[in-house]
Amino acid sequence: MFLPHTSIAQAEELAAAVVGAMRLPSGWCSAFQPHFLSLIFRELLDVEINFEQIRGLSVAEAGVIFPDPLQRQELIELIVLTEMMVNPIPAELERSLEHWAEQLNVHDRSLVLARDVATQARAQAQSDFYRLFWMGEEDLQKAEFEGLLEKHGSQAWTFTVKEDPELAAQWRSLAQLPAGTLGAAVWQHYQSHGFTTPGELGGANAALAHHDWLHVLGGYNVDVIGEVENAAFGAASSSVPGSTLWFLGVMAMYEGGLFDSVVAGSHPHQISSAGTPERVAHALRRGRECKQDLLAIDYFSVANQQLVDLQETWGLKD
Repeated sequence: MFLPHTSIAQAEELAAAVVGAMRLPSGWCSAFQPHFLSLIFRELLDVEINFEQIRGLSVAEAGVIFPDPLQRQELIELIVLTEMMVNPIPAELERSLEHWAEQLNVHDRSLVLARDVATQARAQAQSDFYRLFWMGEEDLQKAEFEGLLEKHGSQAWTFTVKEDPELAAQWRSLAQLPAGTLGAAVWQHYQSHGFTTPGELGGANAALAHHDWLHVLGGYNVDVIGEVENAAFGAASSSVPGSTLWFLGVMAMYEGGLFDSVVAGSHPHQISSAGTPERVAHALRRGRECKQDLLAIDYFSVANQQLVDLQETWGLKD
């Protein structure tokens, strides 16, 4: 989840800590940083923060205010998110992030990605992202995955590189479900976009296909912005390991252009385009308000239920 352990009463202090870590003496590195941060705080914590004017905290002050390790981790994730919005990453920001993480005794997986992108190690950043975020966690649970990765490279993280008849049959069974069910809607999603069935060569593998259920539940497109919205939506709903890194990673790919998506390559400055930051922040809010962890469910177990009923039960508002 994103910021689940921060109360509205602490919002201004959290914002001041991010400012202390990421706003340089000369100001923000980009105008997008304070703008997007203000949207996140408005959507998730219902507060208006002026990130241009608020006084920053020192790491020592932040350490006293936020003694809870979970709150400290959320602070570091926010700092990493802020860093992901710029390219190249100034050395001063890199040093500040490392200093804050060390002083607050935070050892989060997001720091691995932050190190990679700060040193412009694009291939390593891609590898570490897919290894550490939730899809990679699902991939690595398969006994033969390491061999597939060695043989087929990064494509193995997201695509079916070895036929999986059982997975393909499971997905084709969705075509038999009544109209209006979640499963039928997801099957139609695949057909309308001309996607190869998961389990067939070139189709999504099980981990990548998992995220398509969220596209349908949330109503998000499969273009670049839709993928960012979907990641924000899913990450904000979930406490699955690597869920927050999903959102941080798409920010790095589609705003900072700091490394490539296996599926779509690199598309910098997409999220800062007109109207998009508001959409992404709203997707975070929708995920935060969801009553179901959207990454911790076997969707085939509810595929025969009506889509609108699930959306209502889980509190998925427009």
